[in-house]
Amino acid sequence: MTVINEYCDRAISGKTDNRPGFQRLIKDSDKGQFDAVIMYTLDRFARNRYDSAIYKAKLKKNGVRVYYAKQPMPDTPEGIILESVLEGYAEYYSENLSRNIKRGMKENAMQCRFNGSGKALGYTVGKDGKFEIDPMGARIVNEIFQLYADGTSINQIINYCNENGYKTSLGNSFNKNSLRTILNNEKYIGVYKYADVIIPDGMPVIIDKVLFDKVQATFKHNSTARAKNKAKEDLLTTKLFCGHCGSSMVGESGTSKSGKLHFYYKCVDRKRKRKCKKAVEKKDWIEELVVRFTVQKVLTDENIDLIATRAMEIIEKESADTTFLDGLQAQLKEVKKKLKNLMTAIEQGMITSTTKERLEELELEKNDIETQIAREEIKKPLLTKERIMYWLVSFKSGDINDVDYRRRVIDTLVNSVYVYDDGEKGRRIVFTFNISGQNTATISCSDIACSAPP
Repeated sequence: MTVINEYCDRAISGKTDNRPGFQRLIKDSDKGQFDAVIMYTLDRFARNRYDSAIYKAKLKKNGVRVYYAKQPMPDTPEGIILESVLEGYAEYYSENLSRNIKRGMKENAMQCRFNGSGKALGYTVGKDGKFEIDPMGARIVNEIFQLYADGTSINQIINYCNENGYKTSLGNSFNKNSLRTILNNEKYIGVYKYADVIIPDGMPVIIDKVLFDKVQATFKHNSTARAKNKAKEDLLTTKLFCGHCGSSMVGESGTSKSGKLHFYYKCVDRKRKRKCKKAVEKKDWIEELVVRFTVQKVLTDENIDLIATRAMEIIEKESADTTFLDGLQAQLKEVKKKLKNLMTAIEQGMITSTTKERLEELELEKNDIETQIAREEIKKPLLTKERIMYWLVSFKSGDINDVDYRRRVIDTLVNSVYVYDDGEKGRRIVFTFNISGQNTATISCSDIACSAPP
């Protein structure tokens, strides 16, 4: 057998079929690029008889046979029965083992013992399996809490810890995730947690409850502020331009006399050189207008069909470029010819140690080329025109007020937007879209329904 690929799901239980490598294996079997799958043992395929039957049926339909390295299965009625029995045993063993492990871990948790993972910085495990305070780690934790409560930023604390050579409980440098995990960890105020077991006063206390609560309030306030700023992401950056001078328009913010924060786009030339007179554009208004008009103008049935057709032309062109594959096929043909000539020489009695060595070299070269050919053929695209059209049609039903939806429409379909101040008429806007042919459109603000401009 020639191995052309490996599908690995490391540290993922065979109890579930939600394994990326396993699902890719099933999907690739549809392409007909391999004839067999080799598993180490039967329970590596699935520990659930229903899943096992369903997926084996799919593989069989695709002409793929399943082999087991440690459990050879004869392709006979008896073999089928034996396989079913072993599957049932694997499922029973898995469930029984899981149940016993969970029972033991829950008993540990009820006694506030360490369960093998989640040892927080500042703690060590005693001989009895219970948590004890690690003075060095506890001092670092106290410093982190105090710094954050005093107004030091996350990034500043990370830099402070790393500059002082502090390490996380895993021995790594500090980053945002590890720091936030520490700041939110109730273990430091004595709460033991494992699965659904929660025991107050089950841990040695490192952080005072008053300090902990102050940090949580600060953390919540800062998280809310970050969420608001994220919602004001400038979606048109690099795509919005001043129609008068051609400069980019970039996101800005400012506070009015009433204290309200406003977001808008401003011409870079006006911002830096103060020469251009282009008025600023209110952020929410221009982004909504661009998305709404793009959906109405671009996502027509005719354009969707056109975009899908052009996309398939590109895919087919790339697939048609078989230069590398043709080269491999030519190499394989040449190697087979050499093997045939060598076998003819052997049959005529010309056998030497060099002949045998050369035969082995050619066999290895042939296997290597066949493997490369199989890998190239498995790369053939699965996209179809219908799938591309379905994906584009999904844009039509999006929520115009959803930031993620706006981003998808702008990133995918919009090439550039030029905005002109048009005197008493308001604004004139010129769009260029990421489609071939008639890809530009010009509108005035009255041409499309949208919230009133500032």
